[in-house]
Amino acid sequence: MKKSLYRNSLVLFFGVISLFLLAFTPFFNSREKTDDPAKAKSAAPDVYLMDITVLNISDIDLNAGTYMVDMFISFVCKDAPCKNEPNWDVMNATEDIDPVDQGTSIPFTSYDYRLKSTLIGQVDYTFYPFDYLYIEMFIEDKVLANDQITYQLASLHVDEMLFNPSGWYYKPEQNGSEVAAVSYQQDAAKYDRVDVWMFLERDRFGAFMKTIFAALVIVLVGMLSYLLRVEDAKERLALTSSTLVAIVLYHISLVASVPATGYLTFVDKFMVATYVVIFLSLVVSVLLMVFVNNEQNDKAEKLHLRTRWTIPALWLLLMAYVYIFELVIPYNKLLLLGGGG
Repeated sequence: MKKSLYRNSLVLFFGVISLFLLAFTPFFNSREKTDDPAKAKSAAPDVYLMDITVLNISDIDLNAGTYMVDMFISFVCKDAPCKNEPNWDVMNATEDIDPVDQGTSIPFTSYDYRLKSTLIGQVDYTFYPFDYLYIEMFIEDKVLANDQITYQLASLHVDEMLFNPSGWYYKPEQNGSEVAAVSYQQDAAKYDRVDVWMFLERDRFGAFMKTIFAALVIVLVGMLSYLLRVEDAKERLALTSSTLVAIVLYHISLVASVPATGYLTFVDKFMVATYVVIFLSLVVSVLLMVFVNNEQNDKAEKLHLRTRWTIPALWLLLMAYVYIFELVIPYNKLLLLGGGG
């Protein structure tokens, strides 16, 4: 009897405990679900929006690929207040940056700096002397990984009164940015690196007058040989030879102003087309001299009549081809594709 009473008591006790647990299970589950959004928010990285105002760009050195950038940069917490403070760096600066706090920063909310630093970028000489230049700034946090902090570009503009990069035109429609996760060998964490770029374009008229125009003048002087008579074969040969020497020396002086590249620039292609025409003119002058010395005046006259228009026309066609297919079309295609380095 006592055993039966004891057994019933145990069953009753465990039954009450089971009912109690079942009754409060939804409460525990609902508490756990209520805590999920807070946990997700605390686990999300801080997002700082960057507002950049470029005051000026100076000391553009195409040989070294460097440029001096003077700018204001603000970091604004997207969901203020943030948990972390930005400890940012410009990765393509040639030296340690020294940003100046403007005294208006609010901890964990917004930070305002002025920075003047020399940056280095990749310069493309494909269209030299009609260059373009992407002014790039690679911004990355020095301490916190991308699971703690990340940066996004909110706005990028220039100071209309101060911005004046000498010899370059600013095209804001080609500005942009992108974020890439990078890692380092000694650190398993990944860091968000923001690539912010501005597009500058060379003054085309100035570039033409300082480079291409002189080459055109040299070639046109050489073309004057086709106005000489057949009997003036010696003078014609001398004029064509001096034109070839002059254009070679001028080409050497042009390429000396840019670093050695593994590809042909626009001015190289232009000069190659010029070499072809001047070489043909030299060959014609030599043949005319041979015919005149051998008293084959009929052959000399026929050669002169056939080449006095065809070779200058060939030169115009080659110039048009180089200009359209090696400059205008690929350059416009580049602008349509857009994007930084």
